[in-house]
Amino acid sequence: MGKNSQDLLSRFKEHLEHKKFFKPGARILVACSGGPDSVALFHLMEKLSRANGWTLGLLHFNHQLRPRNAKRDEQFVRRLARKCRIPFFAGRGNVAFAAKKEKISLEECARQRRYDFFLQTARARKFPVIVLAHTLDDQAETVLMRVIQGTGLRGLEGIRECFKRDGVTLARPLLAFCKKELLEFLHAGKFRFCKDETNDSLRFLRNRIRLKLIPQLRRDFNPRVMEALSRIPAIVAEENALLSELEEAAWSKVFKKCTKKKLSLQRASFLKFPAPLQFRILERALKRLDPKSGLSFEAWEKLRRGLGRPAYRHSLPKDIDFSMTRKSVTLYRK
Repeated sequence: MGKNSQDLLSRFKEHLEHKKFFKPGARILVACSGGPDSVALFHLMEKLSRANGWTLGLLHFNHQLRPRNAKRDEQFVRRLARKCRIPFFAGRGNVAFAAKKEKISLEECARQRRYDFFLQTARARKFPVIVLAHTLDDQAETVLMRVIQGTGLRGLEGIRECFKRDGVTLARPLLAFCKKELLEFLHAGKFRFCKDETNDSLRFLRNRIRLKLIPQLRRDFNPRVMEALSRIPAIVAEENALLSELEEAAWSKVFKKCTKKKLSLQRASFLKFPAPLQFRILERALKRLDPKSGLSFEAWEKLRRGLGRPAYRHSLPKDIDFSMTRKSVTLYRK
């Protein structure tokens, strides 16, 4: 293995030690699509596993969106697991059918099905940690995509490096590393991987950002635009954490009660808070009623104009009504 590959492995090892993602002897599932990023992540983890006493497993989800190549990718990851003598867990789902039925985008449906399978497998097989192969490039693309779509501080936090969901820790140890150095590592080690042709399709916004917008930004504005964009989540994270603490304290003061279709807040306390906290409180209330709901900036701007009235009603997305009386602020599911 070349010097650059050894250097990446050394830096990856130092990064894991600094972040303390995993304990010695941990049971870890590596999510692997068969593409270069996830294959590189697996080989990096595998090279460090013996010294750390890790038990590894490989996870793969077939979205059935590319009939021939999707099967090829699944077989590739299966063979990789067999070659390295580690457990392999595969899941499948008809994402196109599910997306149409649930009236959501292909990307969102694929992400939901994939994570559901990952988490179910981790719990069933008693692997408390899953590692995912998102990179510095993915982080930069995500931040830019959210800016284009219009986002607040939460959106600018981008891809989270480590979080817990349903009792399982999900970690992204490659967020500090770019795709270019992962490809160099793969080529130097002569590690094979698969190519997903949908990554070249301009049908998807993320692909258009990666293939068209970022090259122009790099060429005409900032050669290190990826690094600059990827720093934004770290910059806003502490500020957002402070706001979250303020939100938690505010919520405890205004919350009254919640049923399946109705949530009530204390009007007087709610109106004393500054607009940013009012926004966060209402968004939190909406998600309590419907996890798929939320409060867009446009919806908030329309709603807040009536907050000074003695009584006020306003319709929000996802069939939820906002009602304010002299004593209460109430959200109803229709």
